[in-house]
Amino acid sequence: MRTRLLIVLLGVLFFFFVLLLRVVFLTFFNDRVVESKVKKKIQRGIIYDRRGMELAISRDSSTIGINPNHVKDPAFTASVLSPHVSIAGEKIEEMIRGRTRYFLLKRELENTIAKKITQMGLPGVRTEKEFHRVYPNGTLASNLLGFVGLDDDRALSGLEYVYNDELLTASRNYKYQGNDIHLTIDSLIQYRLETALGKAFIETKSKKAIGVFMDVEEGKVIAMASFPNFDPNRYYEYPAFSTTNWAIRHVYEPGSTMKIFVVMILLNEGLITNEHKFYCPGYVEFGDRVVRCTGVHGLVDLEEILQHSCNVGIIKAVQKIPDVKLYEYLKKYRFGERVGLSINENKGYFPHLKTWNPSTAYFMAIGQGVSVTPLQLVASAAAVVNGGRIHKPLVVSHITDKSGEIVQKFSPETLSIGIKPEATKHILNALRKVVKKGTGKNAYLQDYAISGKTGTGQKARPGEGYAEGLFSASFLGFFPSHKPKIVGLILFDEPGGNAHSGGGIAAPVFREVVENIIPIIKSGEAINSYELRPIQPKNVKVSRKKIPKFAGKTIKEALLLVKKYPGIRYRIYGSGYCYKQEPAVGEKVKSGEVWNLYFQ
Repeated sequence: MRTRLLIVLLGVLFFFFVLLLRVVFLTFFNDRVVESKVKKKIQRGIIYDRRGMELAISRDSSTIGINPNHVKDPAFTASVLSPHVSIAGEKIEEMIRGRTRYFLLKRELENTIAKKITQMGLPGVRTEKEFHRVYPNGTLASNLLGFVGLDDDRALSGLEYVYNDELLTASRNYKYQGNDIHLTIDSLIQYRLETALGKAFIETKSKKAIGVFMDVEEGKVIAMASFPNFDPNRYYEYPAFSTTNWAIRHVYEPGSTMKIFVVMILLNEGLITNEHKFYCPGYVEFGDRVVRCTGVHGLVDLEEILQHSCNVGIIKAVQKIPDVKLYEYLKKYRFGERVGLSINENKGYFPHLKTWNPSTAYFMAIGQGVSVTPLQLVASAAAVVNGGRIHKPLVVSHITDKSGEIVQKFSPETLSIGIKPEATKHILNALRKVVKKGTGKNAYLQDYAISGKTGTGQKARPGEGYAEGLFSASFLGFFPSHKPKIVGLILFDEPGGNAHSGGGIAAPVFREVVENIIPIIKSGEAINSYELRPIQPKNVKVSRKKIPKFAGKTIKEALLLVKKYPGIRYRIYGSGYCYKQEPAVGEKVKSGEVWNLYFQ
């Protein structure tokens, strides 16, 4: 009995072993199966700006593959394929003769060309469908958007990388199409920013140029640009330096723009009155250090300190703030913290209170010994004029499926510092004077009040201290001045021309951008996002024996129609309205067949 059981057990094990070998062979070694294995890829979702303009889309393309074992005449096959795939016939023939397994000959081929190749009926030559990522606006917002590789499901940089899972997540009704991302970016404002910034980037011979504009009330980023930039359709032609989003990666000392925060603390805490003045002889000494000013300003109050960007005045004023209080305020402003836009962003540097020495606060008041990213400074500056509400910057407003239904909505994450209205009013008035008759006068617009502050900081080399001739030039501005809606920063890193001050090169760019986007902002105030209601099924009479007409129908309407045919599978290509279907209208319905529906 035991012998019989052992024989039966061995027989069963042998059967499963043979079955396992068969599965392994079919999966990995059978050329015919390997060749016909088509992974059902999900079409990557679209990235829209806040107006609904397409910034990144995925289009159908084709791949030509060859199974050398099935090719009857390598020389003939190579010569016929060569003009269609732009590869030399000799090279194709060499590939066919030199390989034994199925391989891809040409990717991202136009569908019309692939169709011609298919119609030739060449043995061993196969056409496969794939998706190709396209950026319709070329370089526009490229450093923010990022790019994907040859396979559009392989994100490599930017928002494409950060939201890769969302863009490849299909909804229940659209199994092979990813969700769409809707940005807070306004393409019209983005274009104006890039035009002005790009021109100045070349003129100033800067190493980098960065611009960020953000909504003050909700923290929505409406424009973000970096130079040098690139065309994501041809990302492989550019160095990594050009494809980086420097608005979240570049770290620099903010220079005199830091004076805004010190003055705000003094006003909010009531440590200094409007009548309090400080004497500026053109320099200030503490210990063995000497800090020089741009001139001898004499007696200056807080407004005049900002207006003239007086280093001596702000250093003497910051002594009124206890170190603990200054540290607590700046921590609330989130200095030294990432803003949370991307996992690749830098967080700058803000020293812990335990490491401060008697002069730390003095240097910090003139923007030295602390570093920020451009977006970090913009987010913190917004809190100066909106009542002390620090927002986590938003660049994605919501995510929708292909029917337009909202899958996820993003709301501002806010931390309140608590800024008194009179302090805000006072500082805006002071910053208005900076633009009207101070260091920021190159940002002045006659018919539209702007508040702002220039920043010109020396750059330090690692281990060498501040270098001669290396500067960061910036302008941080708010508009409209009486009740700001937008905060913006223009920054030039290491300008190479004769001019290197924030007032000289950054302020004019800020003015040009604001002047060009005022009409856009005013006309765009009524722009809203709408959630599309699901289409209610219509009682359409159809013949279950014949294939219906899909031409002119939306994807939603087409899917409702397909559901009336049990056992039928379908594939959706493109978006919009149906213009082509396979099989054709009126053909006999066959259970289990696949219907291909094309939309544009």
